[in-house]
Amino acid sequence: MGASAPKDLVPVTVIAGYLGAGKTTLINELLSHDHGRRLAVLVNDFGAVNIDAALIAGHDGQTISLKNGCVCCSIADELGDALDRVLALDPAADQIVIEASGVADPANVAAYGQGWPGCRLDAVVVLADAETVQARSRDQFVGELVVRQLRRADIVMATKCDLVTEAGLAAVMDWLTETAAGAPILTRRAGQLEPELLLETAQPTARPGRQRSHAGNGPGEPAFDSAVVEVDGTLDRDRVEAALQDWPDSVLRVKGILRFNGAAGGLHIVQRVGRRWSIEPAPNGFTPDHTGKLVVIGLPGTLYHRDLTASLNRQAQ
Repeated sequence: MGASAPKDLVPVTVIAGYLGAGKTTLINELLSHDHGRRLAVLVNDFGAVNIDAALIAGHDGQTISLKNGCVCCSIADELGDALDRVLALDPAADQIVIEASGVADPANVAAYGQGWPGCRLDAVVVLADAETVQARSRDQFVGELVVRQLRRADIVMATKCDLVTEAGLAAVMDWLTETAAGAPILTRRAGQLEPELLLETAQPTARPGRQRSHAGNGPGEPAFDSAVVEVDGTLDRDRVEAALQDWPDSVLRVKGILRFNGAAGGLHIVQRVGRRWSIEPAPNGFTPDHTGKLVVIGLPGTLYHRDLTASLNRQAQ
């Protein structure tokens, strides 16, 4: 659902999923990847995070500082205490990533991201082991939890896809689509990372139009498409909200800066992740390089740039 979020808050991404889904592997890749974000990653167990010693700049027992500006922090006993610790970092983190326990309900963790002072929730990403998720969902002890985790997701990522047959993967994808209550379903193979989908990295600096990503979502296939949608003039906020709600589930992420008319006019930062969207006033004194542009990232072959542009330009004044 939409919201008018407070400004100057640190975005929080929750990485969830049942035991063995590949959360720690993904966290390792995020910490070492050149994504241009200063991440603060909160984990339950330092020992499970295999950080390359060459990347470590310092270690004080509760926090590991990396040479690329990222930090890895232990949740220890209290998630709130860990959030306060990383919010006090200098230099500040661009984004916080929380690795939820494999038996946690993502909604409980996301509540911290949404409500903790200084934070705002960016996305809940739930990983699902393509080999085992259906069997787990039928287990009398953990099945209900597995399904509940999937239904809390803004984005579901099927992992270990290279370990199942193409027919098996197709069946899992169909089941996830039916089970995950409208969340977009992505696939992930070994060594494949798309930080643009997991983190708030998109910036409206590219030229308007549609581009293919360089990353693969399968043999010879792109992981996602991106488009820069450009509008002229000011827009009606209610109509933009309607567009954000009406754009299809194949739209994975949206980020940009628009100018609204009326009493609540001025520059606003517009974002959407899965079905979650927000519109927040730009900070005082904010002077962006680009306005009237949205970066849209979606599943391959589903971004119809003309339709996206038309849906916003119809509302421009």
